[in-house]
Amino acid sequence: MVSQLNLEVKGLSKTSRVREALSRVKKNGSRYIVTENGEPVAMLLPLAGGKPKKKDQEKAWQELFQLMESVQARNAHISVAEVEADVEAAIREIRSARK
Repeated sequence: MVSQLNLEVKGLSKTSRVREALSRVKKNGSRYIVTENGEPVAMLLPLAGGKPKKKDQEKAWQELFQLMESVQARNAHISVAEVEADVEAAIREIRSARK
């Protein structure tokens, strides 16, 4: 049975967690959406015969684009200038914390 699971990036810091996820992908055909702070950033899919099937690739791309459209729609009310200002503020905060 193919299952789709969420896997937070923070959980990937442990090698055993990565191995467990990859093992499930290989053995069970599990699919993982890798998220960071609740936002999708990547997907782990099984490879059949060493290469992804064309239909799986197309489905993965479709899912990715749907996720991107969903994120864009949720953030449509935010201006580019506001996003850039937030990013710059976050960078400054991280850099000052390093000092």
